[in-house]
Amino acid sequence: MAKTKNNELVRVNINLPMSIIEKVKKYGDKLGINATSAYILLLNKAIEQEELMTNLPSMLLAIEEIKKMTLNNNLTDKK
Repeated sequence: MAKTKNNELVRVNINLPMSIIEKVKKYGDKLGINATSAYILLLNKAIEQEELMTNLPSMLLAIEEIKKMTLNNNLTDKK
């Protein structure tokens, strides 16, 4: 999941709703990992998704440009 491995750990104390804690524990159990690993995994996923959503508009623009170039090449090849 993570691009680089960082072994330095820092203890963080936070207050969370019990419903979220139960969901994270269930998620960890489903994957066979402990709660700490489940939190790390879920937080990394959320951060990656946020970065992806931030970059999505530029990726869509690039796809549109590629489509236009492909369409132009196909029209040129048919002539």
